[in-house]
Amino acid sequence: MNAQEMVLASLKQTRSYLNRSLDGLTQEDFAWKPSDHCNSIAFILWHAARVEDYFFTRVLQKKTAIYEADGWMEKLSTPPDSGYGYTVEQLESWTAPKLEDLRGYANAVRQSSLVYLEQLAPEKMLELVRPDRPPDTIGGMLIRICTEIALHMGQIDYIRGLRCGFVATEAPQY
Repeated sequence: MNAQEMVLASLKQTRSYLNRSLDGLTQEDFAWKPSDHCNSIAFILWHAARVEDYFFTRVLQKKTAIYEADGWMEKLSTPPDSGYGYTVEQLESWTAPKLEDLRGYANAVRQSSLVYLEQLAPEKMLELVRPDRPPDTIGGMLIRICTEIALHMGQIDYIRGLRCGFVATEAPQY
């Protein structure tokens, strides 16, 4: 298995884990926060999808983010940013979109990411993302993205466990 195949497998596996965590949630479960200073599953999913969209679409492909290009910002009624560095006040004022709508955006982003990776030539992994800003290579950025996504999927699973109990099923297939 080469590096590209490993990144593809990681993204497919985290999507499988996410689907398992989201299945059966109500809108109330999706928007629930353990406390006022915590994030909801909805917020974490929105943030993770925005980050993936930003890095895969804007940074690596140098295109307009799917969030803007396909009207997801308006459909979700969410801010133009990614939620990074939000204050408690910003978190408290953030409204969870409908579960299925946010899931649709996250799925559109993931599908676009997978298409990009499937066509990525292996020799591109060592290419600098921005020659004027070393040392980030495409491969290094993909590692960072996969790590961040995996961390956020763990947070989603944990919050689901606090709210509804953990899902006791077989390991997801990818």
